[in-house]
Amino acid sequence: MAQDYFPLSVGNTWIFHSRGGSQERLIKIVSQEEGLEINQNDRKQNRKMQTKLDSDTVVAYDQVNSRAHFLVRTPKGLKQSCMVQYKKRKNGKIKSTIYTYELEQFFLPWLVRPEKKWNTSGHRLGGKKAKAETLDTRFKVVSTETLKVKAGLFHRVMRISEESEHLRKERKKILLNYIWLAPNIGPIRYKTVNEEICELTEHHLALNVETKDSHLPAVWGHLKLQSTHLRN
Repeated sequence: MAQDYFPLSVGNTWIFHSRGGSQERLIKIVSQEEGLEINQNDRKQNRKMQTKLDSDTVVAYDQVNSRAHFLVRTPKGLKQSCMVQYKKRKNGKIKSTIYTYELEQFFLPWLVRPEKKWNTSGHRLGGKKAKAETLDTRFKVVSTETLKVKAGLFHRVMRISEESEHLRKERKKILLNYIWLAPNIGPIRYKTVNEEICELTEHHLALNVETKDSHLPAVWGHLKLQSTHLRN
């Protein structure tokens, strides 16, 4: 089930290293408030996004793909309300693009099995011009595998493809990446759109434990696709 393959308890942490390199990436489940702190460079959009969030929303802060997924558990799976995509500009500043998802669009459906498919369609949050920008994503459980990574050997791993179609001003870009999810563990490997492979080296699961006094860095600018440390 979805919660088994991506445990959503606040405080859950996965640490990855890029294959053949020393770059460290972090994925952590944080509270809605902490997730909004990440996007401090656009407070007006934060307020707009907040009106679309459920009170039970938690955030998957993802350094591997430079994203923040705003998620909530539902009887049908892990629903995604918003996703913030980050990109570092040449001047060192971080640009954030927010996509919102209406109705029940799933980050992960409740039952995952080989050949399972699902789609999402997000619209950029902003003015009239922004509304014309869309992000349509097609997901598929490609296979079930036994996979060995730096953190160990895992069975019944689901390899999921994510094919994204970004449409802006009639210009279309299609990107493909993969995620491997292990039962009762969560993500253990990523293959990014840049063909980079990141593997799990360490994880800490605080199942059903809510942590309220951990804080993310004030600015995502410290994300240099290298190690970024959380401050407690």
